[in-house]
Amino acid sequence: MLFTTVRVDPPAVHEAERPAGERRPNHPSRLLTAAQVMFRNPPIVDAHTSLFSAWGRLHSEHHRHLVVIDEQVRPVGVLDERDIALQWPPGPLAAHHLPVAQLLRFRSSPHLRGSDTMAEVARTMLDADTDALPVVDDDGRLLGLITVWHCLELIAAEGAGNDRRPHEPEPELPGGSRP
Repeated sequence: MLFTTVRVDPPAVHEAERPAGERRPNHPSRLLTAAQVMFRNPPIVDAHTSLFSAWGRLHSEHHRHLVVIDEQVRPVGVLDERDIALQWPPGPLAAHHLPVAQLLRFRSSPHLRGSDTMAEVARTMLDADTDALPVVDDDGRLLGLITVWHCLELIAAEGAGNDRRPHEPEPELPGGSRP
């Protein structure tokens, strides 16, 4: 007769439901801030830059996002190639005359503070339904950009440090020995 051993993990318990003495320390990603994770030199364009020039800037540097700023270096919004492609005007010269600020005029412009935790970053991205947000200082000036890729890299790095793999039961031979 062949037996298998199956490990059953206890059900997950929310931290608030654990007795105070049993609470685990905060997850490392929740301790990091946006300022520690952000890209400090994101590609930027002035709000008056033409759509055509913005497209060229985005592709010449092989970035995924472009931060649009105003005269005081405050972010007006973030564009990606999909945003630009969906708003591309008809005609051979129209994209040369359309400022990128026009693409952002009806959008909300959420941003992050450098001190925001990664949990706050994730919540803001989810609430805004976006994959990139500018990080600003106390005066609202651009400090950097944080993207969903930063969040994924952080999770992947934490997972790489965790040696826990899905458990595959080993068959037991008669008499309780293992092969």
